[in-house]
Amino acid sequence: MRDIDQIERTLVELYPALKVSQLKVVHPGADDDGVLFFTHPASRSEVQLEATTGNCPFVLESDSDNQRLVLTTVEAVVEGVAAKLGLALARQASDSGR
Repeated sequence: MRDIDQIERTLVELYPALKVSQLKVVHPGADDDGVLFFTHPASRSEVQLEATTGNCPFVLESDSDNQRLVLTTVEAVVEGVAAKLGLALARQASDSGR
């Protein structure tokens, strides 16, 4: 299993309303289709995750700021996507209320 498959599965399990879409390329095979976009109804942001091979490291960017992060573990990517969407704090708050 590629890292991106594990990342996507983990994020959707944690945040079922999360939407994941892959970049639609003009020239399949020639253009890099290793770009995924993540959105969530509770967030105004969109997160872009890129890795040509589907394995770490990943480049994470968001329209919420100008940061470009290079993340080297599946766990860091999951946390990074959730944080950029503002979902990490929401989950921590709901977990602490149990």
